[in-house]
Amino acid sequence: MPGTETQTVEETALAAARLLQGLDPGGLAELRRMSSSGAGAPAYWRLAARYPRTIGRRHETWMAIVRTLAILTPKGDPEARPPLHDPKRRLGDVLCDGGDPDWPGQNAVRPAISERRLAQLMSARAQQRPVLLERAVRALAGTRRAGTGINVVDIAWWLLSNDPADAARRLAERYYARLDRAERNQQSTEQGAT
Repeated sequence: MPGTETQTVEETALAAARLLQGLDPGGLAELRRMSSSGAGAPAYWRLAARYPRTIGRRHETWMAIVRTLAILTPKGDPEARPPLHDPKRRLGDVLCDGGDPDWPGQNAVRPAISERRLAQLMSARAQQRPVLLERAVRALAGTRRAGTGINVVDIAWWLLSNDPADAARRLAERYYARLDRAERNQQSTEQGAT
């Protein structure tokens, strides 16, 4: 157990991802249904007991973080689940490419989460942020390529940030960099074919 004096958001988010990866389907389902304003689920409270300096200070937000991560955690046998955390797959990238590192492939460049929905997420006030992120994540969960992860620390910081404008800028930078790269690659491919 990490020392409570040195607990960080990163450590806590990574511990949550590890816990979710090993949970049985029933425990994972409880976390997916957990309400941020409710009593929580046993797996959440086990995590909170280990990380009182982070989770204990903002239970409602951490419940939303853990629920979001649970939604993204693949269903099925815990031993067969790939790791949820991938430090290279930033939240803005995944909102754009839908969790497919090879996106768009042969398809048209169409972001998984539209620019309009991204703008709504970026401008959301404190109470709306978890709701809009959860909606986006639910849309991604069903279409994300099997075996691909996401940077869980990005998700935690998105909801914990005390500077929403800065968090929104970082999210937009990643999303639009991913979109621009896909559009330029597609233009280059089209020009090479002519």
